[in-house]
Amino acid sequence: MATAKRTTAKKSALKKETTKKQTLFFSAWKKDFQDRWHKNPSRYTLGTVILVVVVVTAALFIFNKGIFLAGNINGKLITTPQFYSELTKNSGQEVFDSLVRDTLIKQEATKKGVSVSEKEVDKKVKELEKQIGGKELLKNTLAQNNTTLEELKEQIVIQILVEKLLEDKTKVTDEEVQQYIKDNQQTAATLTKDQVKNTLKNQKLSGEFGVWFEELKKKANIQTYFK
Repeated sequence: MATAKRTTAKKSALKKETTKKQTLFFSAWKKDFQDRWHKNPSRYTLGTVILVVVVVTAALFIFNKGIFLAGNINGKLITTPQFYSELTKNSGQEVFDSLVRDTLIKQEATKKGVSVSEKEVDKKVKELEKQIGGKELLKNTLAQNNTTLEELKEQIVIQILVEKLLEDKTKVTDEEVQQYIKDNQQTAATLTKDQVKNTLKNQKLSGEFGVWFEELKKKANIQTYFK
């Protein structure tokens, strides 16, 4: 019993001694660092910044590898810059043009006070579901085209914005509907008047959009930084 107490006491004393040495070492290191800092602050400021950058970079690599790596193929790492470079060469301009189009349309809509409600988007989705043959078929179609429902809704927003912005130029009169039915008897035989009206509206929209967008693009300040 006495031996156990002595052993415990020794361990406790050793632990205190170790803690004391660590405290003294840290205090000495801190004082030395402060002295060096005051002698050459710019050097140590740069060192601190570099250390922070290294730590942050390491943390990002550990917790969000996608910033640095695009993938791993049988142990062969594909870096994000590699992936981006190939993407740019193959379809970079196409993707950029698509982003330019959507951005300019949204900016013009904001300028004109035009917006799209969630109800309007959901209505379009329901119409698509009906045309395709149901919710499940729409889901499968999107999956086959590597598109999510959210991405589809985003494109629907753009579509509705364009329809509203060009509404004055795409109006369809009853006379135009009747003329279309008369000129396209076989095609129009299976369509309702509303469907004919939508067909004519879409035709006008396709024709007007190109001219309207080119004018919008000419006025915009667009800069490209990729090669």
